[in-house]
Amino acid sequence: MSAANSINVTDLINNRPISRYQISVFFLCALAALMDGYDSVIIGITAPAIATSLGLDVKTFGPVFSAAQFGFMIGAFVAGPLADRFGRKSLLTLSVVVFGVFSLLTPLSNSYEHLITLRFLTGLGLGGASATFVSLSTEYAPARVRATIVTLMWTMIPAGNVVGGLLSSMILPSHGWMLVYYIGGIVPIGIACLMLFLVPESIGFLAVRGTGQSRLSRIVERIAPDLKPGAGTIYSVTEEKTSGASISNLFSDGRAAMTLCFWIVFFCCWLVLITLLAWMVPILREAGIPLSKAPLMIAANSAGAVIGAPIIGRIMDKTNPYHVLIAVFFIAAISVSALGFAVTSVELFAVCSFIEGFALGGASSGLVALAAASYPTTIRSTGIGWAIGVSRFGAVVGPIIAGLMLSAGWSLHAFFGSMGILVLIATAFLVVLMLNAQSAKSVPALAGGATPEAGH
Repeated sequence: MSAANSINVTDLINNRPISRYQISVFFLCALAALMDGYDSVIIGITAPAIATSLGLDVKTFGPVFSAAQFGFMIGAFVAGPLADRFGRKSLLTLSVVVFGVFSLLTPLSNSYEHLITLRFLTGLGLGGASATFVSLSTEYAPARVRATIVTLMWTMIPAGNVVGGLLSSMILPSHGWMLVYYIGGIVPIGIACLMLFLVPESIGFLAVRGTGQSRLSRIVERIAPDLKPGAGTIYSVTEEKTSGASISNLFSDGRAAMTLCFWIVFFCCWLVLITLLAWMVPILREAGIPLSKAPLMIAANSAGAVIGAPIIGRIMDKTNPYHVLIAVFFIAAISVSALGFAVTSVELFAVCSFIEGFALGGASSGLVALAAASYPTTIRSTGIGWAIGVSRFGAVVGPIIAGLMLSAGWSLHAFFGSMGILVLIATAFLVVLMLNAQSAKSVPALAGGATPEAGH
């Protein structure tokens, strides 16, 4: 075939079968997300052992837990704009190295303050990785399966939580807590090394920036070997362009309402998700359910999220994504509220916990996919990074507010009902998002979202 003079990379990705090259990108992003989840969960599991090792009271570990959450929030806020300026690959690789290195250094902690510092620095990498692997996988995913792929990527974080829990339970009794962190450090660093050689920069990012022609040609040849891009090939994208990659662009060109709505939905969603996970065991104990049953409830919740995410993502690819998320969020609001009435029965609570995980946990992954598709390439990482950062703020304040509510004597019915109301608020703002998108005729380029992105 003769050399191509002009290639639209959006059409190239959307109109061709997924290549092995793209699959390798998704696979390494998924591994990064898996280890992101692993490193996020191990501090809670190993805290008693670390406290004993350092001669501390585990009841004082609240700031240790919060340090990683704050680091995650700041990492997402900072990495998003940087990835839009310097590229997804470099920021993703750096973020994975950061959380790997500081996880590896955690066993060297010799004081309470040192431990807090290392957890904060680990959190920076975790947040940065989450913001960038979503953007990179979105930009290599065809619109027809974009929601499915992005939700699967995001689902690897709770899957990493499960891996971290299972592996820690096997390692701790015989090898101690340090090995848990050695694994959490060495494996991500190894993944980062593979990324350096096997993961390309985002094809959309390079095309929008108008740089790296030789890199674009190599990527195109790997995705479509039948095309022969020449030295003068012009690369373009089919989407709206912005005047730069900055936070202010999230509010320009009619995006202010969309951005604020996304932030409110992300905040409410993760506030409820993390609060329920953080307080589930104490609440079950107060309700008289044996603590030996607590792992079953948490497992049911996590299993629901892992199963729900790809199913919801696939349905989003087949029909209007807003309709899907609004319906599932409404189901989530009912299932969260129902937990307050189910605490008298182990079996009923497990069922409600599974449904809540399926609906809210699964829909949260779909929400990430929707947000990623709603921003143009030039500010996609910024949009995702700030949405994730706001969600992490909800994850920080939620458990604190819940503790105050329960200490003030709120009944479990009222507690879970208030959580359900927050999910309904998120649902209402999803409706506003849908109406705003319809009025702007800019339904995101998930396959069901009919209207393609505007511009050139």
